[in-house]
Amino acid sequence: MSSGILSRLRACVLFLIVIGLPVSAPLLAADSGPQFPGFTAQQAEQGEEAYMAVCATCHGDVLQGLALIPALSGTYFAERWVGQPLADLADNLRRMPPGAEDSLSDSTYTALLAFLLRQNGISAGGGPLPEQLSALTGIALPPAQPGNLPRVTTSQLRYDTGGPLADSPLLAKFTPVTGAELLDPPAEDWLNWRRTLNAWGHSPLQQINRDNVKSLQLAWAWSLPEGANMMVPLVRNGILYSYSFGDVVQAFDAASGELLWGWQRQLEPGRIADSKKGLAISGNLLLVPTSDMHLVALDARNGRPVWDHKVALNGEDGHWFKSAPVIANGKAIIGLTGRQAVEGGNFILAIDLATGTEAWRFWTVARPGQPGGDTWNGLTLEQRTGGSVWIPGSFDPELNLVYFGPAPTYDTERLRKGPEDQLNNNDALYTNSTVALDADTGELIWFYQHAANDQLDHDWAYERQILELPVNGVMRKVVVTGGKLGIFDALDAATGEYLWSFDLDMQNVVAEIDPRTGTKTLFPSAVPALDAKLTQYSLPGICPDWLGARNMQATAFNPNTHILYIPLSDTCRDDSSGERWQKYPDPDAEGMFGIISAVDLNTRNVVWGVRQPGPQAAANLSTDGGLLFIGSVDRWFKALDQDSGQVLWQRRLDNAVNSYPVTFLASGRQYVAVATNSGGIHTRTMRESAGINLPAAGATLWVFSLGDNN
Repeated sequence: MSSGILSRLRACVLFLIVIGLPVSAPLLAADSGPQFPGFTAQQAEQGEEAYMAVCATCHGDVLQGLALIPALSGTYFAERWVGQPLADLADNLRRMPPGAEDSLSDSTYTALLAFLLRQNGISAGGGPLPEQLSALTGIALPPAQPGNLPRVTTSQLRYDTGGPLADSPLLAKFTPVTGAELLDPPAEDWLNWRRTLNAWGHSPLQQINRDNVKSLQLAWAWSLPEGANMMVPLVRNGILYSYSFGDVVQAFDAASGELLWGWQRQLEPGRIADSKKGLAISGNLLLVPTSDMHLVALDARNGRPVWDHKVALNGEDGHWFKSAPVIANGKAIIGLTGRQAVEGGNFILAIDLATGTEAWRFWTVARPGQPGGDTWNGLTLEQRTGGSVWIPGSFDPELNLVYFGPAPTYDTERLRKGPEDQLNNNDALYTNSTVALDADTGELIWFYQHAANDQLDHDWAYERQILELPVNGVMRKVVVTGGKLGIFDALDAATGEYLWSFDLDMQNVVAEIDPRTGTKTLFPSAVPALDAKLTQYSLPGICPDWLGARNMQATAFNPNTHILYIPLSDTCRDDSSGERWQKYPDPDAEGMFGIISAVDLNTRNVVWGVRQPGPQAAANLSTDGGLLFIGSVDRWFKALDQDSGQVLWQRRLDNAVNSYPVTFLASGRQYVAVATNSGGIHTRTMRESAGINLPAAGATLWVFSLGDNN
């Protein structure tokens, strides 16, 4: 990066401090002191020209803000400047452009101020805006005038209030998503996180198949806000909905990539954007979990907010939404993540879609005096942490159960038994468990703990797939899920009865699994001493490291063959030395950290496994066309033959493929979409493990289809 770019970036960040933070001057009444002088339309037009030439690089073409640079319009701007001295805003403008403060003419700075006023809903009129700062002393910035926000063109993104950018036949033809469709989605749509509420990650589409996938080519692409865009696009009636870093929701013509509407959450003061996995859809509503702990319902036809539910957190701000809601019986059900001990950890809550009000909540850390409350080694409620829900739940309508997987605790040392304290139970429920909740009431129907008192952060926090499989010759409905260790458990979906496990041999933590109960006995080397201080959630010589053999990269299940496709990473590390290695060193596999394993769930045998240099970063996606789509840290997006793992098509993209690919039909043509980005902590760490170079920035939504001759 050149020194000029660096200095400009530093200056842009300085402007975040200068103009993005609340000023210290007292709030002024709108009618106190001198009256607002107004501005002319000509001044605002001149200011627009100057803004595009000088300011848009940092603050965006429509004042939306870019990366860390604040928006200069909408609620973000209004909360900081409406009612504050206009002279202060004008003075801050004069500190621009970056590196050349006060270098523009007085008339240009005044024109820029007029442009900002116009773009924030204040009408021209009342005479020209004076050029001297002294003339603005004592004047408060007035609020926007109703109905006076500027019209947004089709090439721009409408923030805050939403609204269509153009008349679109697609928006007019949108039909509400029914409950029956959520349970059995139309083949052409992608309506849930893993397409179906049973979390399979499989599509019945086969227009793109083994024979023609070599002709797959770029149909369109869209640049996304910088950040960990771990999105799952949703598709309905040929409209693709994306949810990007920065809490930006956009609707596109799924065939052409034309932007139809856009909306961005302007966060509450003190909150910052974080990565999330996507949206949910039901009826006409898009359900948006925001970075400031609101669940907002947007009208899917135009992006306008319908209701806004703020999650009650008792004043705490240490929680995040990281997943999309699961829709069940007219409720949006979603879990929280957070490290703080907030009244006993995290919880799962249900929001009524008709009213936007909370219907129920279930605490994922058992509370004293409640079932499971005596499994925390005698810790008080305030000392209990964890139970984060990172992944969307799954739903079985016949049993009326939703399934979630709370993650481990964060303060493990307090859960180690001392010699004088052998009688206390320290399993730490409901961490590392599958919890089955009544979808209507949130009542705990059953739970199964896959790993008690996890000291090594080897979560069992990932997708719970609901499957029909033969067990001892009898077809049963089961829940299958696997943790970081590459061990998978199967449970009876109705009762939680343990059925079986398989181990992909990626770990040296679990020595034995009881075939009757699934209870896991650890190797002594994997049990930390009472006074051990764990570093980076690991012990020397442990496989896998804290990232796990598998992580948030979801598996895909083909219901036609009962094959489960599992993305894996073969990495172990001694955190005291930084040394990293593969569990089974092999000269032929040296540097091949990424693995795809295909497992027949009828027999629990590995059908095939293939290695590649880049660790897996994307979810797997299987189709009836015989294809398996995968994505890796080293920027490769590939289509494999489901029967063999052979690479049939590949394309190297602009950054890590750190998201959840989907496939859909639009205008009769099948498309495959995936997002790239610089990645979250898992991708960044896996990149270091494998020695992979990635761009420092860059995020794109890529959409592929077959060429016209296919």
